[in-house]
Amino acid sequence: MDEITSSNPPPESLPFRRPADYYSTPIADVKPLFPRWVPFGCGTAAIVLLVIVFVGGMVAARGGMGQLFDMMFGSMQGEIDKMFTKDVSPAQRAAFDGEMKTMRDTVRHNRLPIDRLQPLLKTMRDVTSDEHVTPAEADQLTREMHAINTAPPPTKK
Repeated sequence: MDEITSSNPPPESLPFRRPADYYSTPIADVKPLFPRWVPFGCGTAAIVLLVIVFVGGMVAARGGMGQLFDMMFGSMQGEIDKMFTKDVSPAQRAAFDGEMKTMRDTVRHNRLPIDRLQPLLKTMRDVTSDEHVTPAEADQLTREMHAINTAPPPTKK
């Protein structure tokens, strides 16, 4: 019976700490798993990220996204210019570039609601999906941008 009640101490050569050893040692002897600054660093990073998201939402709500959309349309214009087939006439290219310039200026100055751009963005996606823009597709893009550019300005509520 004495053999059952007496326990042998664990060998000291274990490569890991047993949970029973961890919980039976005094708190002062326990080495923390992470450095003390980790919770503060992660918490601070989370707060900074939330502030950035909040400020970004405020900028977007006040129309500060015009510069970003202008850059996006400038990039798209360059890509579409490269995709024009050889049978797209210089007049069609000039009309496309003129309408795009007018629309980009309107977007840059936040005078164009984003919901008006949705049909144009869908058409651009459809037209450029095959990486070739034909004369008919160039005319379609130009017509849609002209419709956006000539629409009456939105009324403020």
